[in-house]
Amino acid sequence: MLYIRKEKMCTIILYIRNNTRFEVLIYTVLPLCLLILYSPTLLPCSLPYSPDAAPSVAGAPGAPISVKAFDINSDYVLVAWKPPNTTNEAAITGYFVDKRESGSATWSQCNDASVRICKYPVHGLSVGHAYHFRVRAVNSAGISRPSRESDKVTALDPAERERLVMKKYCSMPSNPNMGYVTLPGEPTDMHASEIFKSYIVLSWKPPSPGGRAPLWYIIEKSVSGTGAWQRINTAVKLQSPRYPVFDLEAGKKYQFRVYSENLYGASESPTCMCFACVGVPSAPGQVVATRNTKSSVFVQWNPPKHPNHLIGYYIDASLVGSKAWAPCNHKPYKHTRFVVHGLTPGETYVFRVQAVNIYGLSDESQESTPIAVESALTTPSAPHGITMLSCDGASMIIAWKSPKHCGGSKINAYYVDKRDADTLAWKEVNSAPTKTKTYTVDGLTEGTFYEFKVQAGNLAGVGVPSAPSTPLKCEAWTSAVPGPAYDLALREVRGDSLVILWKAPVYTGASAITGYIVEMAKKGHHYHPLNEEAIGHCYLQVTGLEAGAEYTFKVKAVNAEGVGKASQASEPVVAKALPGTQEIQCGVDEDTGDIFLSFEACEISETSNFAWSKNYKEISDCPRVAIETKGKHSKLTFVNPDVSDLGAFSVVVTDTDGVSASHTVTEDALNTMLELSYNIRHPIVPLKHQLNYEVLEKGHVRFWLQCLKMSPAVTYRFIVNDKESHKISHDVNTRVIQMTVDHFSKASEATYTVQIHDGRAKNQSSLVLLRDGPHFAEYLSYHVDDDCTVLLVCKVANVKKETVFHWFKDEEEIVLATPPNVMSGSVALPISLVTTFSRKDQGHYKAKLSDDRGKDTSVFDISGQGSSASELVLQCTPEGIRLQCYMKYYTEEIRTAWLHKDSKISSSEKMRIAGTAEMAWMQIREPSEKEKGHYSIQIMDATKSHTRTFDLSGQDRGRVVGGLPDVVTIMEQKTLSLTCTVWGDPSPEVTWFKNENEVVSTEHAKITLEANKFASLTITAVTPEDSGKYSINVRNKYGGEFVEITVSVYKHGESPPEPKMGGRGATPAPLASKTPAQTPTPSPSPARSLKSPTPPRK
Repeated sequence: MLYIRKEKMCTIILYIRNNTRFEVLIYTVLPLCLLILYSPTLLPCSLPYSPDAAPSVAGAPGAPISVKAFDINSDYVLVAWKPPNTTNEAAITGYFVDKRESGSATWSQCNDASVRICKYPVHGLSVGHAYHFRVRAVNSAGISRPSRESDKVTALDPAERERLVMKKYCSMPSNPNMGYVTLPGEPTDMHASEIFKSYIVLSWKPPSPGGRAPLWYIIEKSVSGTGAWQRINTAVKLQSPRYPVFDLEAGKKYQFRVYSENLYGASESPTCMCFACVGVPSAPGQVVATRNTKSSVFVQWNPPKHPNHLIGYYIDASLVGSKAWAPCNHKPYKHTRFVVHGLTPGETYVFRVQAVNIYGLSDESQESTPIAVESALTTPSAPHGITMLSCDGASMIIAWKSPKHCGGSKINAYYVDKRDADTLAWKEVNSAPTKTKTYTVDGLTEGTFYEFKVQAGNLAGVGVPSAPSTPLKCEAWTSAVPGPAYDLALREVRGDSLVILWKAPVYTGASAITGYIVEMAKKGHHYHPLNEEAIGHCYLQVTGLEAGAEYTFKVKAVNAEGVGKASQASEPVVAKALPGTQEIQCGVDEDTGDIFLSFEACEISETSNFAWSKNYKEISDCPRVAIETKGKHSKLTFVNPDVSDLGAFSVVVTDTDGVSASHTVTEDALNTMLELSYNIRHPIVPLKHQLNYEVLEKGHVRFWLQCLKMSPAVTYRFIVNDKESHKISHDVNTRVIQMTVDHFSKASEATYTVQIHDGRAKNQSSLVLLRDGPHFAEYLSYHVDDDCTVLLVCKVANVKKETVFHWFKDEEEIVLATPPNVMSGSVALPISLVTTFSRKDQGHYKAKLSDDRGKDTSVFDISGQGSSASELVLQCTPEGIRLQCYMKYYTEEIRTAWLHKDSKISSSEKMRIAGTAEMAWMQIREPSEKEKGHYSIQIMDATKSHTRTFDLSGQDRGRVVGGLPDVVTIMEQKTLSLTCTVWGDPSPEVTWFKNENEVVSTEHAKITLEANKFASLTITAVTPEDSGKYSINVRNKYGGEFVEITVSVYKHGESPPEPKMGGRGATPAPLASKTPAQTPTPSPSPARSLKSPTPPRK
């Protein structure tokens, strides 16, 4: 905020105020006869120009400019300057003044502490010496480069300087009295020539006569009431009538006195002055706000009880319910009344006032009473546009348009007067007011011309009458075509469209009205019809308008006889939306699932109402909708929405400049919202994985599912064939619900279902493990008969005569002389005698069973290719990790050995060894650091062994290389950037956490990973809510590391909190993934092999 005050010494004072501080900047300028305004790019060659010096460090301010010296005395000078021209840096917090003697290159600093005003008194100069001065600015980033040095000034008494100048040009007569003066006279007119918060400058007039002996001064100070005097220039022999006094305490009163002294002694009586450091003013008194105009409020207040050299006032405004205050004036206002302009019509505000003096701002006054921004209550303006709608020869029906200004109150009355066109006397038509804009005037004489005028009334009274209508002849209408439509209204005015509404004619003609023709005229053009075919309703949306152009409209009714008389022209309208116009929003309430239409008005008045319509027919007491209005917001909620609620819904805000909008509800949109509404009213527990199963060793089968979200209050039921099972558990951390069947057998075949309830949300997932078609009761296995014949045998179940059985070897069908008899329940294929079994008998054997109900397949591999086993892979499970080796088939008869660091592993609770039909695996529960290292599996057949390995040593694990601190302390509204370098092979995954909850990237907290190397978490405009323990988890398949950082956000003006150290820790190889293992086979039932974990059927 800027306030300019002119002083006698050509001083300009700038009072700068923002939300956090108050500054006083002072400029002293030479008295010039001519002020030249110029641009640096258009300087005459005689005026050299140089821009500000660049800052010495990034962010430091530019150099101050226009350094000059004023009020030059024997040992005192007042230095003044202007702030830097640059404005991109942080706010300036102070200035340092430097001086050097002419002829010397050494600069010395004049002030130990920076000054915040652009003026500083320098004293202690050597008499007769010449000096130069310069200034440096300071802000939070550093100190600027020095300004250009000032012109040379010589420390001389003004009288001595004048005497020397005069002596140069002419001889000066001597004063005969000066030789006889010994003791000096008393100084006079002691006063404070400069008064600021940080210092004052004492000034006085030298004694006259002063004598020929050199003169100096002694200054003493006393705190009022103590009676004790203290010399304040003990170390300085003061030779000029100026002296700056610093470090005065606010709230105390001081007395100063000055003696003049020479070698003969001191003056007889001192000159005294009293000065009070009064501090800031007290708070202003009661603040009263009253209505002024549609966008302004008149504010008055009582002055402070203790003004303390008051300069003026600052007025602030705030919306009711908001904590944000906005300034209303940008320089101190001297009076105790102020008109606040630019307010939002219809909003409610409160106001407060602060007083200001040279010491700063007072406390805020108490807030005013809330006041709505409305025009001052007045009577309405005059109605206009009086027209006749019908006449039967003895009466007329007339209509008129509403006043353009309602006067701040709802219009509740109209009064009609009439007169014969040939007379001057008006007669009252209705003694009782009418609230409608039409009226039937009875008792007229046929053939007579009448004039009418109308007055409107509100709470403030009856307004001025309208202009008289044109003379209207009382003559019965007999025309076959309709009379004029009336009450034309323009709604939803936008840059390229609007909606026009009207009312049907009172006089319909010889037949019923069948439609309407709407005509439009652009300003300066003729009327032309907008619709070729008559429309059957009393509204029309007009499109294709030119933004900013002015239009008028007319409406003609049509019946079987023809086109009727045109209506009066509408009010001129400019195709332009009101500032801040919003459209109707259609949505579904996230809590209740209600479908609604909502509208927020850009302006309202105290008398405004929200009028909702469907297809431009007002909705009143409709049981299908509920309307709720609060302030500038109105909401229409559908009770039981269906196809009958399709159509165009519109809303008009009365007593405004046409605030209105519409929205069309289509069938597709309604169906979409109905679906969303159903989902909200019947929420589901989201599932990450549907019900699945996992085959364990010894015939155990584990059923599990995983939720995306789960609360500790979750409840669930596990149902098997419509019977509830109680052997079920869950883990809130992993969001896994599971059940284990100890001995899965034929009796275990069933439909497995989990039902979940979590608050209002629920869900269920089912898994069917039933075999209705033909299938193998026992899969293929080999059998050696008594005569040493090697047979492949299997058992089948649920077969019928039509069931067929086929044998295959290496995908080629084996055709037997006698087809297999499936009805016997068992099938065998002789291969060879044991003694003659050779390489030609090796191969991949398959048995296929099928009929119209389904099929089943069993395989047996005696190819001897053990090397077909896959490489070891790692699978994360809820219990830990699993190393898996996939094979074409795997049985317990296949010899395998698991090794860790070349040491054989025995199956245990910690390291469980087992397998399924397609794989061998080892489960490591709750892995720790000691489980790191090289793992291998040895698979042995009849002739040789095969080895597969996996490295869990963690040498290439993901980790944080560097860049993160342990503790970060930051002030609110600053930007926090946590950046580090990560490494790992393969490239690691990076996850950020706050208070052990994963951080999701948003505009406020943005997560980036550049080149798989540089990980960053950037939080803009931090708040105290961003304080907490942050951590980064960097991991790949070999392991990872997490690093903790403690972030503390403190408010402006508070001391930074004490740091609490974070920590760093290593994460083992991905040993604790939260996602359960996927079922290894896509089959809907547990996979079967030579020795399946599933018990054989009996």
